[in-house]
Amino acid sequence: MQTVIAAASALALLLIAAPAAMADKLTPERVFADPDLSGPVARGVELSPDGQLVTFLRAKPEDQTTLDLWAVATTAGATPLRLVDAKSLAPKGETLSEAEKARRERERISSKGVVEYQWDQTGRALLVPVNGALFVADRATGDVRSLVAKADAGGDAVDARFSPKGGHVSFVRDATLYVAPLAGGAPRAITPKGEGAVSYATAEFVAQEEMGRFTGYWWSPDERYIAYTRVDESGVDIVPRFDIGAAGATVVNQRYPRAGRPNAKVELYIVPFAGGAAVKVDLGSEADIYLARANWSADGETLYVQRESRDQQTLDLLMIDPATGAAKVVVHEHQAPWINLSNDFRPLKDGTFLWSSERTGFRHLYLFQRDGELIRQVTHGD
Repeated sequence: MQTVIAAASALALLLIAAPAAMADKLTPERVFADPDLSGPVARGVELSPDGQLVTFLRAKPEDQTTLDLWAVATTAGATPLRLVDAKSLAPKGETLSEAEKARRERERISSKGVVEYQWDQTGRALLVPVNGALFVADRATGDVRSLVAKADAGGDAVDARFSPKGGHVSFVRDATLYVAPLAGGAPRAITPKGEGAVSYATAEFVAQEEMGRFTGYWWSPDERYIAYTRVDESGVDIVPRFDIGAAGATVVNQRYPRAGRPNAKVELYIVPFAGGAAVKVDLGSEADIYLARANWSADGETLYVQRESRDQQTLDLLMIDPATGAAKVVVHEHQAPWINLSNDFRPLKDGTFLWSSERTGFRHLYLFQRDGELIRQVTHGD
């Protein structure tokens, strides 16, 4: 709806400013037709790990809603090359699951085709999700091969990424976390199977819509551990909403955490990637909290979790032992009327970390030891 309003407003301005001859030609139909009046636009621009290629998403001239993956060398005068043609990978008429539609809506993704991609750390391959299936593009040969096919039952492979060392690809399907070997082979379930109101490795509604956290699992950088969430929405109200599209309106029943009503219960677990039992992370005695952020230290020895109170006035940074799940509060923040979340936490190679805080009334960076001892305030002023 916002896109329609914006386009209609732009058309009105153009018609007011344009001469009569132009007004006769620029119609509402042309505004929404292909190709886009704005011309080709590069989206999702990334630099390859070796700095030799720039990759980006670009809409098809004949269909501005479908994105392909392109690349161009960083040398002067290089010609862009299409790496992945979305329509050659996505069967016509294939639809996304309701869960993936909801995830994309919360991330404000309205396009289709290749809407995201990821380089591996070596720069040899790209991971390309398309309509619930996963493909790998080989940089040297240009070949694109299927890694994980779309499930027959319609379950989409989402939130996919390379493992830190590049030998595996992790993804969530049907509220369950899996890892597939890049060399080929059947995916292995890392978590118990998500069923009913219980999901694993998935960000709940509040985390996605209100806190900007769109994942529910985190690899340690040394690939020894994977931390993942367990979300129980059984206490959350079921609310009907209207899904309005070109074909009409349908009613979708979804669990929606209304103000003052029960939220989802979120637990955190850490499991050794090589195998073994998962340990539950001690998030404290109060269950009605938000798991706002999670980050590993640079050496993979410590998991840091940001725990926020339900009233959003208290934010604690927890230091987690991945072997036992034991937790220690290393940074404590309190702010009225609420705490502003950020993505400013940065683990450094020497074991220290950067943290931003508004404790002075202005957001500044602070440098801490691994255990939360303040080293110094890095930035100052208003």
